[in-house]
This record gives sequence, C-alpha cells and structure tokens, in this order.
Amino acid sequence: MCEYSNTRNKMSVLVVVLVLLTMYIVLSASFEIPDRYKKPAKMLHEICIAESGASEEQLRTCLDGTVPTAPAAKCYIHCLFDKIDVVDEATGRILLDRLLYIIPDDVKAAVDHLTRECSHIVTPDKCETAYETVKCYFNAHDEVIKFCHLLVLE
Repeated sequence: MCEYSNTRNKMSVLVVVLVLLTMYIVLSASFEIPDRYKKPAKMLHEICIAESGASEEQLRTCLDGTVPTAPAAKCYIHCLFDKIDVVDEATGRILLDRLLYIIPDDVKAAVDHLTRECSHIVTPDKCETAYETVKCYFNAHDEVIKFCHLLVLE
C-alpha cells in the first residue's frame, strides 16, 4: 500500500472517531471526553491548526459562547468540517445530515434540526460559510457550546 493510501486510511478512522465524539459531546448531557477519543481529536485539532494558522487563544473564545471571528479561526472551523466530510464540494454548504448513518440514535433529531436550520448557508468564501454555519448552530441548539471543548483539549 502506498504511503498516501495508508495516511488516507488513518485519516478516515480518525474522522469517524471524531464525528462520533463530536456528536456525542455536542448533543449529549456529558462534558467528559473519554480518554480513547482524546488522541484522535487532538490529532485532527493539530492538523487543522497547522492548515489554518489559527491560534489556541483565538479558538478559546468560543468557551464564552462566542464563535471565533479571526479569519484563521474561521478556516480552522472549515478544516474540521472538511476533514469529517460534511462540506458539499459543489456549493460549499455544511451538511451535517451526511453523518446520520454513523451517529447514535439519541442525537439524530438534533442533527436533523441543525441541518434544517443551518444547511442553507453559503457565502463566496468557504471559511466564512463554515463560520456563519457554526454561528447558526450556536443559535439553533443550546448544547452546541459543548463543541468548544474539542477545541481546547489539553
């Protein structure tokens, strides 16, 4: 197997783990991140930090309920969505409903709700689309603030 395929397979596993973790944390009652998910989440975080140029300080602003507004932070958000394969390549829209086949049943209604409320957002810039979509998520579902705990893993 070539190195690219091996890296791609590892990334696919990472993506599935992160998707499940994200949905669990964002839409369940638990703030605790199981240890087995911390390493893959940190790997994806580091990849998106490197790709976007966002700083930890920029990302920490979401802990107070504010979606980070720095251009690099917006691109970090896009990177996360892109890596979990929920960005429509043709339109740039964020389509969380692509995750319905792998997420737990108890969060499917919330994902449906977020998709209905926010998947219409498209701007000329992919990072701005991700940012505006996350702002919509924050307004549409009270529990989305838990997503920030993925951004500030220690």
